[in-house]
Amino acid sequence: MKKIIIAGAGHGGLVAAKNLAEYGFDVTVYEKKAEEDLGYDQYDSVHLDGFEKSGVPIPEEYKVLRTGLAFIIPGTDIPPLKQGVKEGTYNVEIDRKALYRWLIAPAKEAGVKFCFGVSVEGPIVLGSRVAGLRTSEGDVYADLVIDASGIYSPVRMNLPESFSIQRDVAKFNVLHPYRAFFARNKDAGAPENVYTVSLLTTPFCGIMWAIVKEDEVDVLIASFENVTDDAVNEKLEQLKAITPQIGGFLRGGHLPDIPVRQPLSVMVADGYAAIGDAAFMTVPLKGSGVGHAMRAGKMLAEVVASDEKEFYNRETLWPYQVRYFEEIGFGSALMAVIKDELPALTEDSLDYAFRGDLLTSEILERFGSEAGVLSVLSTLKLSRLREMARKIVGHQELRRMLVRVGTNLGRCKLLERNLKDRYDAKSMARWVRAYDGFFVAVREEIEAEAEKIKASLAEAKEAAPEEETAPEAPAEASPEEAE
Repeated sequence: MKKIIIAGAGHGGLVAAKNLAEYGFDVTVYEKKAEEDLGYDQYDSVHLDGFEKSGVPIPEEYKVLRTGLAFIIPGTDIPPLKQGVKEGTYNVEIDRKALYRWLIAPAKEAGVKFCFGVSVEGPIVLGSRVAGLRTSEGDVYADLVIDASGIYSPVRMNLPESFSIQRDVAKFNVLHPYRAFFARNKDAGAPENVYTVSLLTTPFCGIMWAIVKEDEVDVLIASFENVTDDAVNEKLEQLKAITPQIGGFLRGGHLPDIPVRQPLSVMVADGYAAIGDAAFMTVPLKGSGVGHAMRAGKMLAEVVASDEKEFYNRETLWPYQVRYFEEIGFGSALMAVIKDELPALTEDSLDYAFRGDLLTSEILERFGSEAGVLSVLSTLKLSRLREMARKIVGHQELRRMLVRVGTNLGRCKLLERNLKDRYDAKSMARWVRAYDGFFVAVREEIEAEAEKIKASLAEAKEAAPEEETAPEAPAEASPEEAE
């Protein structure tokens, strides 16, 4: 019986573990946390596709009707832009701890062994092959190592350069999140919008939301910059102005970083396969990646089980990478091109886009379905596209952005030709140069633009006359805050 070890109890790794055990493999998961400590005290929405296409049963008790988002620009008089939602569509809204129980129980039933409280410290590499893991309880060897140990995976980040697998994550490819739950202030009445989202422009550059539930309000504040406590308090006050239902603090705080970028260019090596956040399998515009990782888990298990010669090397694992890119990854890469523009987005540009009807409920609905950038554009009539282009051309910053985005989307789409169905070293090297080189160039261009914008904003702030304002009286604490 061939032995497979999995680094970390990531969602995709758990799906792969269960399926591989059912195929007859000896599977062990090494996880640094205790089983009861897995997950965070928070809910996440997962598209039904994540369950249906991974073969994981849908937890019916957590199945809810999708709620459309309301996009708001804080501190303006612009009405919320509400996301259209197709009638009768559902998500699974599930507590992370409950989701872990849902995935671990069937894995154990299938024969997967778990070593909780054991830290993975790095890979064991023999020659050109990953042969096992270094752990806090000693070295373990296996025929295949599956890396499900997150964005800063100690396995991926310690692989030799000769493996051609990216190890580090660039600045604007990482969101630093603060997620907390607050008591619902019932005195504020029913919310006009249950789920409000705001894009935050340079220099903070990120996203924040407030989701009003029956007894609490779910708050997220995330940025490409480090999210300090002072920044959280500042943004929280903006959220309270939008959502007066936010009461006193209940639980939560700063969370681990989230990758928001294109998928890893090379996910496999001899004796190694990356999955989930270790392979950057999130939706770049949203940061969620549970559904993608679960689907990848099923793909990986099927590819491993089909390796009749039991080599588990780059050549026999390559179909896993190809299948992931064809079904999910190339769409995510196009989304990453859009996301990479966020550091160059200004309040003026966002204001113009909202007032000029450049964003609509229909467009937001298509993005929310994870259908992909090109499918969003394909649903728009030619007359609508012309109207949008005319309005964008009338705004200098958006015009430059449109040219960049249009050019980069076209270049990104061409990358699909470089990923070959069958593995060979030369074609892989060409793929890595083209794919990684493209996104490095895009990021450098946007970072340069963002620095210009920051400098311009700083100059404008310095030149603006200071307004004298009377000191505000301290606000009285609400009953929830007093508690």
